[in-house]
Amino acid sequence: MPRRRFAGAMLLYAEGPRGLRPAGFFFWEKIVVAVNVDDLEDAVLLVSDPDTPGEAWVCPDTGAVHVRSELVDEALAPLPDDIDTSDRYIPVPHMRHLALGLELVFDFADAALPDEADDVRGMFKRAGGYGEFSELVEERGLSERWHAFREAQTRAVLGAWCEEHGLALAQQGLPH
Repeated sequence: MPRRRFAGAMLLYAEGPRGLRPAGFFFWEKIVVAVNVDDLEDAVLLVSDPDTPGEAWVCPDTGAVHVRSELVDEALAPLPDDIDTSDRYIPVPHMRHLALGLELVFDFADAALPDEADDVRGMFKRAGGYGEFSELVEERGLSERWHAFREAQTRAVLGAWCEEHGLALAQQGLPH
């Protein structure tokens, strides 16, 4: 499991015939647990999906993402016994609390479609806004740019969330 290490040191004193004297150093490391970015992103999407209610937590000791949903077979992905009674697990937030919803679309529109940014905002005042936005992005040949922007912003936001909770975000391809 990837870990980030922070070293520290403390001067130790010992009592001698002439009082306290420096006796040496005590060194320690703080280990920051990594959370798999794909697992965390999937958990945010699951928690945010209005059609399939679910819950998700991150274990601060292991970095494991635990999910409760009708889409996940609990026999294949069992939850810890204390998931409902312990406050040590960190609840995975809804994307709306991470500014990964409309804010992301509007930031992209401001950057990539500055002349049409107000039109994009207007699309979301009525039903089907995301479909309209997707069509506009496709028409302008910006699909790849939109997907890259969304992925980079999502990873940055998830990384900040992890740091806020004393965790690190592990990139793709690392073990779960």
